[in-house]
Amino acid sequence: MRHFLWMVCTIGLPMSAHAEDRTEIGAWAVRLSRVEGAAEDVRRAAESVEETALLISNSGELRDLVRFQNQLDALNRLVISARMAIDVAADDLPSN
Repeated sequence: MRHFLWMVCTIGLPMSAHAEDRTEIGAWAVRLSRVEGAAEDVRRAAESVEETALLISNSGELRDLVRFQNQLDALNRLVISARMAIDVAADDLPSN
């Protein structure tokens, strides 16, 4: 996913610099910010899942399994949201 985000940034930013319409540049910046924010949310959720998985593994008990499942569900929702943000940004790439 990071590679795709990097590709969107490297392709999209130079294109947006040549855009004549300032509102188009502003809209693209907003979309890019949404992608960055979504990626950050996914990273945080993945770290939370990792911490809970380590806790379960180290304790040898399954008492935090419900919390782990809830965190996985939240991570899945965030990944879907990030994909949607990327799709919207990719669809609205400014043309030269």
